[in-house]
Amino acid sequence: MDAAGAPYDFTAAGDPRGYADLATAAGLAWVARYADGVGLNKNLIVPRGAAGKLLAPTSVIRDAHRVKLLVHAWTFRAENQFLPADFWIGADPNARGDLTAEYELFYGLGLDGAFADQPDTAVAARAGL
Repeated sequence: MDAAGAPYDFTAAGDPRGYADLATAAGLAWVARYADGVGLNKNLIVPRGAAGKLLAPTSVIRDAHRVKLLVHAWTFRAENQFLPADFWIGADPNARGDLTAEYELFYGLGLDGAFADQPDTAVAARAGL
């Protein structure tokens, strides 16, 4: 599920629901009728404000787990430009930021798995919990 928009098949069928609808407790219960897990844009789990700083986490992981769905998020990348401003190291957008801190946040919220450009860092962060 992306942070905005709707699945193509919904749009093509005239279904007015979007990803935001599917990321609700009711939407996740509907998804759980046919799926074992969901892949979510990270911003559906912990949104970012206009300045790129983290906002309060949503209940989407808890809601998904209540209906027995696994939750994987995408995409974790080490470069500052892909990290929340909270985890930047320095001002260079291409420099490596604190990806481990981002993993710790998401794993601490109950994330089951991650799509990652640096999977070794994802595994190390998970093992460190």
